[in-house]
Formats: sequence, structure tokens, C-alpha cells
Amino acid sequence: MNHIINTTVAILKDNLRNRFALFWIIFFPVILAILFPLVFGGIGNAVHVTVDVNGYNAQGIAESLNESNIFIGVTGISYQQAMKQGFIYVNVTNNGNEINAYTNLQDKPLIPSLKALIEEAILKPNVNFSSQVTSSYTFSDYLISGIIGIVSLSNGLFGLIGIASGYYRDRIVERLAASPLRSIEWSISLILYVVIITIISTSAVLLTGIIFGFLPIANIAFLGFLIVSTMMFGALGAVIYGLTPKEKLFVAQSVVSALIFPLMFLSNAFFPVSTFPSIIRPFVEYQPLSLIDSVIRDLTIYGVIPNLTLVGSIIAITIVLNVIAGRLLRLRETGF
Repeated sequence: MNHIINTTVAILKDNLRNRFALFWIIFFPVILAILFPLVFGGIGNAVHVTVDVNGYNAQGIAESLNESNIFIGVTGISYQQAMKQGFIYVNVTNNGNEINAYTNLQDKPLIPSLKALIEEAILKPNVNFSSQVTSSYTFSDYLISGIIGIVSLSNGLFGLIGIASGYYRDRIVERLAASPLRSIEWSISLILYVVIITIISTSAVLLTGIIFGFLPIANIAFLGFLIVSTMMFGALGAVIYGLTPKEKLFVAQSVVSALIFPLMFLSNAFFPVSTFPSIIRPFVEYQPLSLIDSVIRDLTIYGVIPNLTLVGSIIAITIVLNVIAGRLLRLRETGF
């Protein structure tokens, strides 16, 4: 344990004194947290908003909404799930004469348009229509919480491979191999390093988010899941590095670059799954970063218990990847 602590502290001191490393650990996540809400913050009302319709002629109303350039109509989703996913929930009762709409603060300006489209769909103008804002979530909250997942992904993959490759290139690994440090301790130290810098990066993102009114529910569960998700991505980086011939370390960096950008932009980090073309929605919804961000939003924005089966699966995958990483990320050709 002392070897792990000492090695982790040494890696931290080495990199936190480096201005270039500090940029990627602190300032780059802050830049993302500022730029994306400023650039995309207004898009929350520009993209198609999902409306969950229930009650009288729900399917017909949903189909009518799908023909608009504003809404995506769906049916059969519970109120809790609709609110959790940032949908507008509509309940049509009394043979279409009474309509209740529940929305978040971001989508409130769209309610008059929604009312007009529903009245047109059921051919009943001037129905008893009421709307209620049930949450203060905004698109900026959505974006900033998504950036937290990106920080975990990028620090886990780029951070670990960057440090391991740099130490190999500078022949520091050779000196470590001559020490009593075991390979498993080296692997754990690197993963602990990326966990710590992710916590630092996330703290910077959360502080920046306050500028946009983002007040997350930051608790032990969130911190624990952030650590687990970073360990998963860090272990994946260690596996990629361990499988790469050391004379061709650029291959590991190329693989990570080819992997990380599709995961970032084909995910729910920036936009809801419903805004993507239907042909790629299954991938967007179930790829690792989207699953991580969904749990993060449950914990930091919605304040609900995430899918425990999903969390358990992520923990199990993290354990497996870390075991594999401990065997592949070797200081020496033989032994641990």
C-alpha cells in the first residue's frame, strides 16, 4: 500500500507542477463548461422536444405532434420517467375537453404552441388547458452534467495513456522496474491518479456551472459513482496501453482518439437521445458515456435513485477491466 500511495503522490506532484498538464486538468474542463452552455444553451428550445401524451386519443395526438417541426410525440411513459428525461408530460381527460401539461422551465415557452397543436389534433378549440412548471431544470444543467461524464471519459483514457506513454518515453518506467514496485501497484497508482485529477476537474466544472445557475445535488453517491466511472475508463485505457507494442505507442493514442470522439458526440452528453436519427439511437442510448451521463444526471439533477442494475453492471465491468489492466500494464517483461 505504501508503494501505491508514494507512487500516486509522485505522479500527482510531477503533473500538477506542469502548466500544460494543469491546462488539461483544470482549465480545459472549465472552458468546456463555459463554451457549451453559451453556444448551445439556446438550442434547448430549438431542437425537437419530446412530449409524452396520455389519456384520450393519445396515439393520434402523438402522431400529430410528430408532424410538427417542434415536438416528438410519444405515449406510454410514466410521469416520473417523463420528468426524469426532461420530456413534457400531457394528460388528456374528459373526452379531450381537459388537458394538463407538465413541463420544465426550459420548455415553458413552447406550451402555447403545444396547446394549439393538440387542439388542432382533437378538433376541439378552446378546451380547458392548464400547464404547470414542475422543475427548474434547464438545458445548461443538461449540458454541464454531460460534461462531467466527458471529463471522466477523457481523463480516464487520455490521462492514463498520456502519463504511461510519457514515462515510458522518458525511461522513467525502467527506473521504476528496478525498484520494488510491482506491476499491479503501478497500474493501481496510475488509475488512482486519473481518479484524483477527475475529481479536481469535476470540481472546477461544478464551480463554473454556478455561473449558469447549475446547482447540482452533490453527495457521496455522486462522488462514488464518479470514482467508479473514472476507474472504468482508466482501466480501459490501461488495457489499450498494455496491449500496444511499446515501440508503437502512437497506436494506443490513435486508438483512444478514434474511440473517444464518437463516444463524445454520439452520446446524450450534449443532446437528448430523441434528437438523433432513429437508425443510430440504440447506439447513442446504450454506449458507455451515455449510460454514465444518465446515472450522473439521476444523481445530480433529478435527485432520483438510478437504475441499480445499470450501476451494478458498471461496477462489475470496472472490476473486470481493472483486473485485466493489472495483468497487462507491466513494468517488467515477467512477473507482477
